[in-house]
Amino acid sequence: MRRYRFIVARGNERLYEHLVRSMSGLDEIEILMDRRAEKRRHGGGSGPPSERRVLNRADEDLKTFGWAFVKIERGPA
Repeated sequence: MRRYRFIVARGNERLYEHLVRSMSGLDEIEILMDRRAEKRRHGGGSGPPSERRVLNRADEDLKTFGWAFVKIERGPA
């Protein structure tokens, strides 16, 4: 099953609450509030390059739009 993560920027509680209510029945979508207090470090991070690209894009989307929608890659179970 495909899985997705909807991350909402800090300070955007109304959007977070709306998404939790409206998507509560969708098991494939996880709604999270970004709780990070500091900016992520760039360069030399852990994880494969494809994962770092996704995280960097999510950071940019959080800054630009106030939210990010990310596909979670899962290996074979």
